[in-house]
Formats: sequence, C-alpha cells, structure tokens
Amino acid sequence: MKRINSIKTYFFVLLLFFGILLNSCTPSSAKSVDYTIKGIDISHHNIVLDWSKVKRDNISFVYIKATEGADHVDQNFAVHYKDARNAALPIGTYHFYTFGVSGKKQAHHFIQTANIRAGDMIPAIDVEHSPTNPDSRDGEYIKKVIRELKILESELYGNYGVHPMIYTNKHCYEKYIQDAFPENPIWIVDLDNDPSSEINWKIWQFSHTGSILGIKGNVDLNYYRLSIKEFSELFLPY
Repeated sequence: MKRINSIKTYFFVLLLFFGILLNSCTPSSAKSVDYTIKGIDISHHNIVLDWSKVKRDNISFVYIKATEGADHVDQNFAVHYKDARNAALPIGTYHFYTFGVSGKKQAHHFIQTANIRAGDMIPAIDVEHSPTNPDSRDGEYIKKVIRELKILESELYGNYGVHPMIYTNKHCYEKYIQDAFPENPIWIVDLDNDPSSEINWKIWQFSHTGSILGIKGNVDLNYYRLSIKEFSELFLPY
C-alpha cells in the first residue's frame, strides 16, 4: 500500500475532527472526561439495530470480530462490517488468538476472511484466557503460546505493513506480551481504573456493559488515548 500523502492525511483528520465534535454534543454515559474519542467492539453477541443511531451516540470507531483460531469465522462479521461501513464509521477488525494452534494458519485465516482495506483501522489480535485458552503455569506451554503469537503477529505485519494492535488484560499482558511485543500498540481492558502509563496503550476498554443507541443490550466501550491529531496513527495508509 502507498503512504498517505499529506493532503489526504489533512482532510482525513479534518473529517474525523468534525465528526467527533458533532458526536461530543450528544449525551452519553462517558466514564471519563479525559478522553474524547470513544468506540465500541462487537461480535456475534451484539445485535445492532441501527448504525446511524450508533454513530450519533458519540461513537467514533468500531472494532469487529472477524475470526478465531484457524477456521472459525464470526457469524455476523460480514453484515457488521458492511453495515458499519455504510454508516461511514471508521472500522477495525480483530482476530481472537487461540493458544496451541499454528500462528501461521491463524494469520492466513484472518487475512483471507477480514478483507481489510486501505483506510481501515489497523488489525488487532485478542489475547486472553478462555475455556479454550487455559491459564497454565507450564513453562513450555507458555513459550509455545508466545512463539505462535509471534508468528501470527509477524505474518500480519508482513501482509499489512504495520504492527497489529494487541488486545489484552493486565495479567495476560505481563505473562505473554510485555517482554515479547515492544513494538505493538496495546488495547488494554481495565474495568476499574485508567491503564498504567507504563503500558504503551492506545485504546482502553473501560466497560463491558455499555448502553448505546441502536444496539440491543450491553456493548463493550473503549477510549482512544490521545487526541484527534494523533488518531490517524491507528489507520492503514491509502
């Protein structure tokens, strides 16, 4: 992909600024006055009824789950992606990393499914414990988790030309990410406090129980750390 030229960057940031300025006039259940750029992340668990209402409710970006492991595709990914794009919302796509499965196979599965375009937000990898991702103290198991994650990250970097963002919590950050992925922007979840300044975090997931117009039920809420001037750092170049 070509680098963003200065003119495109200027107009891109200008459009985002006015969009976020308009959104900020809409009442919202914001948790902190320190951050102005708010987004959501969704999967098949979320029912979106009206994307235009979502956008009007102070939402400036959305991350959508595309894949998990080496063969699973989120059942609502295609429709979520299409409808969010039609609403002119900035879109990012993420992959749920499965421990113990080939990082190369997971990367190829994500690349083939996500169909990420120039101007989309950079891809993200979700790294967390789950029933399929046990929290083990076995040293060899931990090394394998990190080794295959490095392969997955490297494949995505080679394909998109940027380091993917890594979504994680404090425990998994310290166990798998902190020493192994110094170049990757971090998307950190902390439901109680602002994330530590010692972490290179760019997005903070601060709630799992957000209420947003146009979405039925709860939804995850996030803040971008910096200002509108820096927000373009999270987008793939045109």
